[in-house]
Amino acid sequence: MKRLICVLAILTVITSASLFADWYIPLDQVPAAVMATAKKTCPEAEVWMVEMEAYNVYEVKMSNFMELYIDVNGNLLGQMGPMGPYGTTNY
Repeated sequence: MKRLICVLAILTVITSASLFADWYIPLDQVPAAVMATAKKTCPEAEVWMVEMEAYNVYEVKMSNFMELYIDVNGNLLGQMGPMGPYGTTNY
């Protein structure tokens, strides 16, 4: 009985952890407005990966190491560079 309870507890932890993971979106399924904003914001870079962070918010990872946060309508909500939030310096 103890073994069964341990197995059920482990399975519960494993399956519930995946509910909070980011969702990776195939590039051909990313909304056109999101891709257009990403290309307009960083025209010299390529889109490497897209994750759904929250409901209707996409994190777009670019080849220049920028991370763009764009909503489903194509509004740029924020951006993060390799040194922290864009426009700030970390000393």
